Amino acid sequence: MKCEKGDLAKIVFSLNKNNIGKIVLVEKYIGKFNAGGKFDFRGITCVVPIADHYWWISGEGLSNMFGDTPKAYIADSWLEPLRPDADKIKQKELAPSETDVAA
Repeated sequence: MKCEKGDLAKIVFSLNKNNIGKIVLVEKYIGKFNAGGKFDFRGITCVVPIADHYWWISGEGLSNMFGDTPKAYIADSWLEPLRPDADKIKQKELAPSETDVAA
């Protein structure tokens, strides 16, 4: 999985194109499902489009098939976690070391 509970993440893919690019809070892990899998939420059957791990997310300006919503579920692979510390570590790993420069 790419995301963890409590992450801020960017939606990189969504069946609803209006959600792409939105920044959301990754709130709660739902589970791992196969394509077409189902789970119940408050009496509503939710169907998942792809095999993946699924999360509840929240954010402003989200929409689903029922209209605007402050909360939705989404596949883990459709999110890109925003972790500033991880970006710093990646940049440090990519930077040439002193031994590389001296060679």
